[in-house]
Amino acid sequence: MDRLVSMPTKGGTLLGKKMAARFDASSADALYKKLREKGERDASYAMQVCRLVWRWAVRHHKITGVKENPFAGMGIKSVSLKGNRETSREEYDLYRKTARAMGYQSMATAAALCFECCQRVWDVFGLKDDDGEEHAGIPWENYQPGKAISVIQSKTGNPVWLELTTDVPAEGGGTESAALYPELEEELEAWAAKARRGADGNLTGIIIREERNGEKYKHRRMSKVHREICDEAGLPTDMTFTGFRHGGITEIGASGEADVRPISGHKTLAVTAIYNKATAEKGRRIALKRREHIEKLIDKNEDLSE
Repeated sequence: MDRLVSMPTKGGTLLGKKMAARFDASSADALYKKLREKGERDASYAMQVCRLVWRWAVRHHKITGVKENPFAGMGIKSVSLKGNRETSREEYDLYRKTARAMGYQSMATAAALCFECCQRVWDVFGLKDDDGEEHAGIPWENYQPGKAISVIQSKTGNPVWLELTTDVPAEGGGTESAALYPELEEELEAWAAKARRGADGNLTGIIIREERNGEKYKHRRMSKVHREICDEAGLPTDMTFTGFRHGGITEIGASGEADVRPISGHKTLAVTAIYNKATAEKGRRIALKRREHIEKLIDKNEDLSE
């Protein structure tokens, strides 16, 4: 922000001397265009900082006189030099195994929520997003063991209802129940056995909390523990927690299903019962197709090891 404040304007004064309330969309666009001359990454980051500062100013408009945020809605996405690599299922499995061995069942469960449910990191941990807005996290009440789990994609506000089982044809005729997300349920059940409960004996609050104090993870603490687990497991240094979500979405695509929206929540869901039913059915189909893909990978790896 200091760099922006000291930038010269066409009028010969410094940008920091300009009244914040006088900034409009044209001013924001012009500033972004000027900063892009020195690189997209720095320009994008500067706009993100400005958006946060003006958001605060709008909130306290009686003091600042700022009523609108000219840096909101610019359609700029943050740029990463390398991008976030997706985490493979093999890495995901090793990560969970190592986390459990180190006493971090919460992190193993968080990884499962990101990978299996394609959830964003801040939605799982209840952290602040790129715009500085804090999220609530996923509450235990959204989880129905053996039935379903309900999550919200906060970036779009889209609700996602994931059924955990489905009926498949049985060998002897009829149907039998098949688990669609056994790894997810395994981690949730293991964590439920240790998680905090209310006076009525029921699980309460958000799912992901620290073992050491029962509180929500801070971002720095989460990153530190994540790195400890990766180092202990011998996993790549560029393996981020965001990579679990990317890995889950990539796995769905590899299973032959191009439309991941019923899982990832990228499309607004209609409120009609008919549309919700169709979405749930497609979600089950995607999950079943993904499960079949996973089983094929397991069989292939076993054949190679023999």
